[in-house]
Amino acid sequence: MENKRIVIFGWAGSVHVRRWAKGLAERGYDIKVISLGFEPIEGIETVVFPRKGKWSYYRYAAQAVREAKKFQPHLIHIHYAGGFGLWGLKAKFHPTLVSVWGADVIDLPHRFFYGYFIRKILKKSTYISATSKMLKKATIKILPSAKNKIEVIPFGVKLPSSLVKLPPSNKIKICYIKALRKKYGPDILLRAMAKVVREFPNIELNIAGEGELREKLETMIINLNLEKKVNLLGFIRNEEIYSFIKQHHFMVMPSIMESESFGVAALEAQASGRAVIASNVGGIPEVLVDGKTGILLPKGDVDRLAQAILKLANDYDLMQKMGNAGYEFVKENYSWDKSLDMMTTLYEKLINEKS
Repeated sequence: MENKRIVIFGWAGSVHVRRWAKGLAERGYDIKVISLGFEPIEGIETVVFPRKGKWSYYRYAAQAVREAKKFQPHLIHIHYAGGFGLWGLKAKFHPTLVSVWGADVIDLPHRFFYGYFIRKILKKSTYISATSKMLKKATIKILPSAKNKIEVIPFGVKLPSSLVKLPPSNKIKICYIKALRKKYGPDILLRAMAKVVREFPNIELNIAGEGELREKLETMIINLNLEKKVNLLGFIRNEEIYSFIKQHHFMVMPSIMESESFGVAALEAQASGRAVIASNVGGIPEVLVDGKTGILLPKGDVDRLAQAILKLANDYDLMQKMGNAGYEFVKENYSWDKSLDMMTTLYEKLINEKS
């Protein structure tokens, strides 16, 4: 029996698109990714059109559709309703699955043109997947009829084969793994750290990521006298994430973005047996059990964030207990294999219904 052929319209530079493409290929599907910008995905047939301005999606829509139909797919999967959704509309293919990621159903619909376009692609799609319950709710809010054709399929994570114990307690190390952007709150974290070090000087914060706030953060570190306590490490490859996390005692995610659709970094930390302190925004409460696998806080509250960091830093046993609980939580609810099972089950359902 021939393998089922799947076309993915999505950005080849996305860690999630790359993981889905490779994971599905390992499950026996023939995958073709059609992208705008970035490099081909190793081991996956990839067509990349150059990104040339804001009209690039429209400019290459016809070519993208031709490339898709040349593959004679059994299903087209659109990752992110905005942008790549245009290619889905042009393809007029059935079945088409649209995966909503966050801004496409939370931010874009507030703009008239984009709102019309997003509703249209969702309406025309055969089925919709959302990465969190929060995103499912947001999708139904902008298109009530979507409630009859939407399913939550999270970005699961791979679990290490076993728990790794916390580093020694002689120095507490905490980490941040996000882009250096205002919406993720790295500046809030620095202000909290300035308070923390006054009471607990034996602590170190390692910030992994790049972004437009880097220069501002460098200045803040100097002005807050944190040069010996905070390190800006730059971008860390996804393949190095687990190794990096395991060098730390817990992770901090001070996001202020209500449209934070899903906390993959929180899952990766918990999968590594590390507690997480995070803002209570968007879909994050779905992937962190407050008081059990970590601590949820109001967004933007510097004092509460500092108090939470001190609470964990002063209690090694609590850090270990939360880390162990996090590992079990992810294993039970958010394993990568389980996410692949859910996606392939949906694929087969949609393909068989067409037949």
